[in-house]
Amino acid sequence: MLKDNLIILIPPSEAKCIGGNLKPLETLSGSLKHVLELYGGYNGDLTKLYGLKEKALRSALNVNREILNSPTMPVINRYTGVVYKGIDYDSLEDDSKKYFDQHIRIVSAAFGLIDPKANIPNYKIKIDKCGLDKYWRPINEKVLRDKFCVDLLPQPQKKAVTISRGIRIEFLFKRNGKYISAGHQGKFIKGQFIRWAATEQLPMDEFLNFNTLKAKFLKEIQCRELLIEIKNVK
Repeated sequence: MLKDNLIILIPPSEAKCIGGNLKPLETLSGSLKHVLELYGGYNGDLTKLYGLKEKALRSALNVNREILNSPTMPVINRYTGVVYKGIDYDSLEDDSKKYFDQHIRIVSAAFGLIDPKANIPNYKIKIDKCGLDKYWRPINEKVLRDKFCVDLLPQPQKKAVTISRGIRIEFLFKRNGKYISAGHQGKFIKGQFIRWAATEQLPMDEFLNFNTLKAKFLKEIQCRELLIEIKNVK
C-alpha cells in the first residue's frame, strides 16, 4: 500500500499560540535567515505586507525581531486556526497521532515543509509576500519529488509547492443553487477530513479510489451542502 510514500500537505495557521515552554532556536537555518532578510528588507507599506495596523503591526514586527530569542513549542500546538480546531490533535488516539506525525507536512512561509512535531517560535510571515512562494518552490519540490501528495492547500501555499504525483482536494458548499469555495466553514471541514484520514489511517490506495473516498467521508460528516472535488495530479 506504500503508506510510507504518502504526504498530506496542509496549510499553516495565521492564528498562533503565543509563548512556549521549550528553549529557543539555537541558530537560524539558512532558509529562515533568508526569509527574515527578505521581510526585514521590505521598503514598502508595512500595513500591506503584514495586513495589520498600529498596535497589531508593532506586535508582529516585534515577534519577527525576537524569533531567535523566543521560546518554542511543537508546530501542532503553535497553530490554533480553524483547520487545527477541526483536527483537534490532542484528542486523537496514539496510533492516529503516529499516522498524522508521519504523513502530514505543513507548508510554512518561515520553515518550508515542516513536521507537526518540530519545535518553532511564534512568527508573522506570509508565503504570498516578498516572493516567498517562489523561494520555497524548488526547495519543497526536492522533498516531494518521490512522494504521493494529497494537496489540501489554499492558493497561496499551492504556489510554494510542485507536485509530480498525487491528488488535489477542494471543498465546496452549495449557496443559492451554486457550489462556491467553502471559505471559513470549509476550513473546519478540511480539519475534519485531515482528522478522519489520521483516524482511519488511510493508505495511498484509498486516496486513489476517489469515489469511495468521497462517499465514506460524506457519510462520516453527513453534510448535504458539501461538494468534494478530487483531481488527479499527473
